[in-house]
Amino acid sequence: MRTVILGLFALHFVFLAYLNNVYIAGLPVRSFLILLAGGLVIMRDYGVMFRLGLVSKVYALLAMLGLLVSLANNVSPGSIVNGELKLLQSYLMVLVAFFVVEQYGFRMLAYLVIGIALPSALVGIMQGLEVQFAWKLHGMLMGIQNKELSDEIQSQITEALLRPPGLSLYAIPQTYMLLGALILNLYLVLQNRDNPRIQAIAVVVSVILIGGIFASETRSAMGAALLMPALIYVFLFPARVLPIAGLLVLLGGVAAVLLADKVGLDSRLVSLDDASAVGRGTLYKYGTELFLQQPFGYGFNFDTVEYAVNYFINDNNLFRYEPNEKAHYIVPVHNSILNLVHTFGFAGILLLGYYVYRLIGWSWYRAVFIMGAFVNSLFHNAGILSNDLFMDIVIAVMVYELYRQRTLVSGNRP
Repeated sequence: MRTVILGLFALHFVFLAYLNNVYIAGLPVRSFLILLAGGLVIMRDYGVMFRLGLVSKVYALLAMLGLLVSLANNVSPGSIVNGELKLLQSYLMVLVAFFVVEQYGFRMLAYLVIGIALPSALVGIMQGLEVQFAWKLHGMLMGIQNKELSDEIQSQITEALLRPPGLSLYAIPQTYMLLGALILNLYLVLQNRDNPRIQAIAVVVSVILIGGIFASETRSAMGAALLMPALIYVFLFPARVLPIAGLLVLLGGVAAVLLADKVGLDSRLVSLDDASAVGRGTLYKYGTELFLQQPFGYGFNFDTVEYAVNYFINDNNLFRYEPNEKAHYIVPVHNSILNLVHTFGFAGILLLGYYVYRLIGWSWYRAVFIMGAFVNSLFHNAGILSNDLFMDIVIAVMVYELYRQRTLVSGNRP
């Protein structure tokens, strides 16, 4: 049965990565696949839920908290079921990935995820270079999916649809996937620090994944993609990395000066004057106000866009909004932590803090990976405990590490 579970997990990841918008009976195919894989894992060995420990406790608390807050705010039964299903999918992602690592080892999981992510990164790079074949590949994948994007997806994206998406639905999920794959690749770097061959391959893989992220022009993901490898390599190989890093910074500065007059540096990669960047301040102000107005939360499937229309008719605003500040009428708040507190209230942020603290433990590199995840998710709607399914795979690896550490300690006790 474990081979079937591995196959279902791999197929689920293909749908999550490339065919996210394929639906059956109103649910994405990937949802059916992870529900089936998770169910088989529990049937085969229900003890995995207890070995997950921290994850099982936190998700159970979130499920109960979300139900109570939703009932208190008269959220519709359909929205409650939808919210609970999203939590369940996230939990099952951790559970099945944990099972794969436990049964097959970390390398199997890492090779599977990186192997599926790399083609999308390469296609994204080619799209960024205006290779038309790469765009046609993406068009072919879109042709076998639902023609219309769901309202939820459409509400979260504007110009992102025009940026290189690789083989993903659009640029944002592409960067989430590539960041998850990058972290797993950096795990391989950590585990094989004395193996020159694997280190050389890992460098090439990192360059391709980072290239795909840069091609997507998603600034927060670009920052995370530079921050994490830089810190990992500086900690591991300071004597080699620091001189090279200094040279690259110097060359980058010279290139920026030389190219400034020629291209104007008006690209989204280096400009913060586009509508997306300008509107973030308004979104964060509005999102913070929503939390302060109702710190116990609004319940599942809370839509900040729909709420804004009626909310701004009254005179109870805590902050001042200029007439030209309209982002909150158009898109969600684009901050995973604000989304969490809107759903669960201040208790949600307490659970997130506890979860992250326990995941990091005393590990410097897990702290680096968590920090990288937040660098990206603080500017987007998905994140840790907020339906970032790619990061959930990384969290499964962290939880497995913590589980192995506990068993080794208990095994050494007299």
